[in-house]
Amino acid sequence: MPPGDPVPTAPDVPPDAIGRRRSRTWFRGRSYAAGVHLEAFFVSAALGVIFNRVFLILTGYPQIGNATLHISHAIWGALAMMAALALYLAFLSPSLRGFISVLGGLGFGWFVDELGKFISRDVDYLFQPALSVIYCVFIGLFFWFRYLASRPPDADDAVLNALAALQSARLGVLTEADRDLTLHRLDELADGTPLMREVRALLTTTVPSPPLSSSRIQRWGNDLRLRYGAWTERPSFVPLVAALFGVLAVAVVASVLADAFTARGTTYSTWVGAGAAAVYTVLLVIGVVRLPRDRAMAFRWFNRAVLVWILVIQVFRFDRLQFVAVAGLLVSLGIWGLLRSAMAIEERRATQ
Repeated sequence: MPPGDPVPTAPDVPPDAIGRRRSRTWFRGRSYAAGVHLEAFFVSAALGVIFNRVFLILTGYPQIGNATLHISHAIWGALAMMAALALYLAFLSPSLRGFISVLGGLGFGWFVDELGKFISRDVDYLFQPALSVIYCVFIGLFFWFRYLASRPPDADDAVLNALAALQSARLGVLTEADRDLTLHRLDELADGTPLMREVRALLTTTVPSPPLSSSRIQRWGNDLRLRYGAWTERPSFVPLVAALFGVLAVAVVASVLADAFTARGTTYSTWVGAGAAAVYTVLLVIGVVRLPRDRAMAFRWFNRAVLVWILVIQVFRFDRLQFVAVAGLLVSLGIWGLLRSAMAIEERRATQ
């Protein structure tokens, strides 16, 4: 380059933004599915804690090792987190993120379940305050994850997610709905740069992947989604959904009150359970009020309520009523799964 010539810059980045953008390159290009994957990690971690403790109770707290050696399940948790990180670093496939989220979440749950040994002088797994400390860890994670997922996307996010969609197309897992949703968001966040126009043109001409041979569970899920779509068009949809979540609110509050009356004295778990039940009820009421006007927003409020049910109410019920809490957890997870599917359907419907 001859002396004195100006240094060329990337054509799709304004020159006055180069210095500003270099200072934040680490945290650009957030995934559209960040909320789903972080939520999967979060719920998987909670399941890792709860089901691990149920397993230990049922089996009498077995130990792997001998008189001098004990292989803690924190080691298995660390190995699961390491495997999740290695898969993330080794493979570019966007469709692998869901599995990585679950594997990493389970590993974190197994690891943090041993917290009692790390914070007690006598290395006691059953150290009583440990469950409360674990709960505080999960509360911190919840707010951090909500912050990461709630940040509005920008043009960088749109381009990089479109490139991820092209990766999915190459791997044969890009559905027509996902392609259309990505194009819709590209149009919403368009900044007129050459790179964005080229990526959009390429994605527009990309043929969606043919549907893979589906398993019986997938066919059942597809049939359920079709039935849900038909049901939402009926006049009975709104009152029935409102009634369903109203019954859930009454059932959960009644179970918490029953636990409080049958408990010997007022414990920390009782107070937390009562407060969480109140928050749960308020969130459901807000969702029911929003349901006739904005179905997608109402489902988001329902989702927040169900997360409070899973991650607060069930955790503190488990402190005293392990097996009853596990049964309630399975019900709440089933409702959460159906609710997440309904939210995805409503989001796709809004872009059509």
